[in-house]
Amino acid sequence: MAIKVMEIEFTEQINPIRQLEQYEAVRILVRYRGRPLGWASVSNNPWEQTISAARVRQTIVDQLGKELVRSTLGEQFGVVSEAVADRHLPSISVVICTRDRTDLLKGALESLLALDYPEREIIVIDNAPSNSRTAELVARLPVRYVREERPGLNWARNRAIAEASHQIIAFTDDDMRPDRGWLQGIASAFADPKIMAVSGLVAPAELETEAQIQFELCYAGMLQYLHSLKFDGSKLSTRELLWASKYGVGANMAFRRQVFEAVGNFDVALDVGTATRGGGDIEMFHRILAKGYSTFYEPRAFVWHLHRRSDKALSKQLQDNGRGFGAYLLTCDRNGTVPRWEILKFAMFQWLGWWLVRRLGAPGFLPRKLVVSELLGALDSPFAYRKAQLQAQQLAEIEPEEQLQSEPQEVAGGVR
Repeated sequence: MAIKVMEIEFTEQINPIRQLEQYEAVRILVRYRGRPLGWASVSNNPWEQTISAARVRQTIVDQLGKELVRSTLGEQFGVVSEAVADRHLPSISVVICTRDRTDLLKGALESLLALDYPEREIIVIDNAPSNSRTAELVARLPVRYVREERPGLNWARNRAIAEASHQIIAFTDDDMRPDRGWLQGIASAFADPKIMAVSGLVAPAELETEAQIQFELCYAGMLQYLHSLKFDGSKLSTRELLWASKYGVGANMAFRRQVFEAVGNFDVALDVGTATRGGGDIEMFHRILAKGYSTFYEPRAFVWHLHRRSDKALSKQLQDNGRGFGAYLLTCDRNGTVPRWEILKFAMFQWLGWWLVRRLGAPGFLPRKLVVSELLGALDSPFAYRKAQLQAQQLAEIEPEEQLQSEPQEVAGGVR
């Protein structure tokens, strides 16, 4: 059975939840004055059409009472961090890198265009497209279009860095639906001048299929922390540096432009569009932290993600996760960000031993076949990494053709 996903602002009127005949439960992201507090789950067994407002409110109080009290007291005593005033909001370049997923992109752009943020531009990087559908869509919108012919997500990300007009560059994906406060959350994190990169909560947009439920609730989804976290790279252990997947995710990440001048651009042998199928985002967070810079996790800067709906797609995603993480570790070795012996020890005991092999014996609620998929991807990562390196070298030697880019479009308030 499916689980209904929704959000509720606790300071506003709570209404009954209706049309629940096909749902076994409701999973609610509870917010207090916009800030995510936590998830509340309301069971629906036997399956009823409506859950009353009183029951919804009582469930939230029972499950998140401490968080509500803490937020209320913090508000009363003035210790709750406030949003950055509009006059202090930095200009942000928002980037979506995409390839042949125009229908998904349309929804993401609708969400971005609805954001209330005073100074931002939206750039679509169309990566080696096989048709003109994305170009035609973007031509109708107040959005910049850039075509990057070299295939690979990190080629597209690096093109975005070159094209962006502003000093803060925020990346999201075409299967994401940014929350209305996404850019404000990013801006608040960058209020600290020492922060070089920001990431945030990635919430499930729906839990309609068994595959989506397994990924979110059994595999643990993407980034799920509900409190702010600052990471100082100079104070992290080698093991903490290598578990870079806990610091950021490509679907929801932002950077100061200056950090790329210090650590370099994204590695074009990693991520979607190459044989490695992943790892480009976490490798960048690792590299930034390994250089001693600081990053920030801000749950107010959150996005909704459309998880894979089918078992086959989820299996492939986890296989890509294994392959991409292995390629990321090989990149760390190649770059010498941490000693080779530490990487080998981490790979054997932390990643393969603790994360993968241990779960083969005790997978919990996650089907063992999905653990096998991720393990198979991990075992294939050295071969994929070598293939991707060769491809990156070949593409780097080719002089890029003149890139196609639309003229900026006039919108209310000026050119974006």
